[in-house]
Parts: sequence; structure tokens; C-alpha cells
Amino acid sequence: MLKSLLGLIGLGGPEYDAKILARDARSMIDMVHGQHGAASLQTIADTCREHIELVHERGINDPQFYEQGVVHLTELNKAARMRRDNAVWSGITLSIIYVRAEILGDLALPAKNVIEGFMQKWEHDGSLGDEDEGADIY
Repeated sequence: MLKSLLGLIGLGGPEYDAKILARDARSMIDMVHGQHGAASLQTIADTCREHIELVHERGINDPQFYEQGVVHLTELNKAARMRRDNAVWSGITLSIIYVRAEILGDLALPAKNVIEGFMQKWEHDGSLGDEDEGADIY
């Protein structure tokens, strides 16, 4: 009931959720850029992609089955936070946002695009990407 009431006043529903996911994705990426060097950013991007792919495999590439993946990622996220493994925690956090955006569909495309851009820039490709390290592509 509370969710439908919030939806009536514009503070709920899929559009609102998509807006929050986009905001969270941008905030998280801004935070990791400010706190991590190139090697850690690669670790974050690799961790994010790895966990997204695991959810896709287990969810048979169908977003209607991704909710259990979000639950599993949330548990992994808590464990990484307890270990104070900030790079892994950041990667898993981004993967949770990405998978939740996939569940919402086209409404959450901005959140997915921001994370996808981050991963494309920083995924391990044999170099540290230091030729354009200060540029923001998201």
C-alpha cells in the first residue's frame, strides 16, 4: 500500500526507481574515480563485469530471473565490505545497480549506459589506460 501511495505522489514506481539507479550509478563512479588509481579501477570494472555475467548465466539471460542474482550479489557485497575490500565492494555494488537496471528494462537504460561506459574504459586490456586517465567518458 505504501508503495502505491508513493507512486501517486511521484516518489515511487518504475520511473522513480530508474531515476534513483541512474543517480546511484553516477555517484558510485564519481566516488571510485576519486578514491582509486588505474589498477584499482581495472579491478572494479573486471569485478563488475564478472558478477554481471554470473547473474546472466544463472538467470538464463532473462531479467525475470535476475532477482535471485541480486540477493546473491548483496550477500557478496556485505562480505566484501566486512573484509574492507573496497575495490571488490565497489565492483559488486556497480553490478547490483546494473542488474537492477536490467530488471527495470528500458527505463533504466541511463544507469546501464553509465556503468557500461565505466567498464569499457577500465576493464583490463593489458594496459593501465593512463594515456587518458583524467578524462570522464560517462
